[in-house]
Amino acid sequence: MKIRRRDYFSWSQLNAWEKDPNLYYEMYVLGLEAPFTKWMKKGKDLAEYLEKGGDVDDDIKCVADFIPQYKEKEYEIKVEMEGIKLLGYLDSFDPKELNIYEYKTGKKYTQGMANKLGQLDFYALLVYLKYKKLPKSIKLIWIETETNDDVVKFTGKIKTFEVKKTKQDIIKIASRIHKAVKGIKEMWEAIDK
Repeated sequence: MKIRRRDYFSWSQLNAWEKDPNLYYEMYVLGLEAPFTKWMKKGKDLAEYLEKGGDVDDDIKCVADFIPQYKEKEYEIKVEMEGIKLLGYLDSFDPKELNIYEYKTGKKYTQGMANKLGQLDFYALLVYLKYKKLPKSIKLIWIETETNDDVVKFTGKIKTFEVKKTKQDIIKIASRIHKAVKGIKEMWEAIDK
């Protein structure tokens, strides 16, 4: 058995645990690969191009110039919350103004979906813990995709959703983190017996 203990806690860990503790076990204990679809690959290809450039499909090059970006890309934030080490990578971040861009691709995204995205709560918490202030601006940038002949392409439609986060939101995500970490700790105790 391939056991992978992590000394930090991330959004992807929280998301996996809350979806299904068995999924967390498969990914973060056994080290199995997370489900990865062609739509996810398209989003990953775009993110890598925005960060590093390189050779990509023409449709990525066409939309990339229209995607707002800050200078800092894949900005790493490591903080500690009551003994829990937290780690996150913000798609695009302005550390002086505390502004965040988070990129999402897919067929459909709405303001309601953006408002409910726990990942943005997690990132707001990271910024608050590091800078002692809430982010000034959080914007989710949605880049629409379509599938033709089983090939995922960008349509050219890009929409921005402004998301507001409050101290109450970060208190709620902190509570979710504590609950998940407690459950994960109990799982590891059972494994170690």
